[in-house]
Amino acid sequence: TGQHRLHCNHVDFSALHKLSPQLRSWNWQCRASVRAGEVIALGPWPSRQLGLAIDLGTSKISGYLIDLGSGQTLAAKGITNPQASYGADIISRISYAVKSPGKGARLQKVVVEALNQLAIDLCAEAGAEVEEIVDAVAVGNTAMHHLLLGLPVGQLALSPFVPAVSRALDIKAGNLGLHIAPGAYLHLLPNIAGFVGADHTAVLLATADTESKGMTIAIDIGTNTEVSLIDSGKIVTTSCASGPAFEGWHIKDGMPAASGAIERLRIVND
Repeated sequence: TGQHRLHCNHVDFSALHKLSPQLRSWNWQCRASVRAGEVIALGPWPSRQLGLAIDLGTSKISGYLIDLGSGQTLAAKGITNPQASYGADIISRISYAVKSPGKGARLQKVVVEALNQLAIDLCAEAGAEVEEIVDAVAVGNTAMHHLLLGLPVGQLALSPFVPAVSRALDIKAGNLGLHIAPGAYLHLLPNIAGFVGADHTAVLLATADTESKGMTIAIDIGTNTEVSLIDSGKIVTTSCASGPAFEGWHIKDGMPAASGAIERLRIVND
C-alpha cells in the first residue's frame, strides 16, 4: 500500500508491463510479491499468494496448489504424463528425444502444455486465478527434469549416466512457457546422480531422519524407483526400473491404473 516502501532492487520486466494500469485500477493499493529483492508480481489488496508444487513422474504428473500464507493445500490433482505417447519408459523417451532437435522440443512442449492445464484446473477447483501463483517448484527423475528444461538427454542413456546439471535451479517460469504470475520463478531441486533425480531429493528432505541411530530405508516407487539406505548420517542411494508393474507390460490378467481399470462398483448398506 502507499503506507509502506518496498525493499526491492528492481521489478521483473513482465510485471513492469502491467504495473502502471494495475496500480491505478486498484486505487494504488496492492500486494507485492518480492523475491530476493525483485518484484515478481502484483495483486490487489487484499489478495492471496499461491504456490504450485509439481511432481513430474514418468507416467503421472501430480500438482498441488498451496496457500503460501497459511501453508494449506487448496487443491490437488494427478494427470497422465502426455510424454508417454512418445515412449512409455525413460530410455524409449530418451531415444525419441535424440532422434532430432525437434523431437526433444516436442517432448518439452507437450509437458509444459499439460502443466499449464493442470494449473488452470487446480485454480478452478480453489476459486483462484493462475496469476495468483507467485512461486512454483518441480521435482522429477533426471530424465524428466532434463526434458522439461530442454536439456540434452543423450548422455543419460550411456554409462555413467551423467546429468547435464545436478545443482538446484531457479528459472523464470515464463521462459519455459508456464503461464503463472508474470515474474514467478520455477525452482527445481538438485539431482543426485544418474537417474536418481530431484524427486528423490524431495523424498529425503520430507521424510528421512538422517540423524537416527537406527537403519532406515526410504523408497520412492514409480516407473523409475529410487531406494535410499540411511545409517548413522550416511545415505546410499540407487534406482531401478519398475515400469512394467505400472505400464502394463506383458500383464496377462489386468491392466495399468487407467480409465477402465474399475470393472464394477457395488455399494452395500447404503
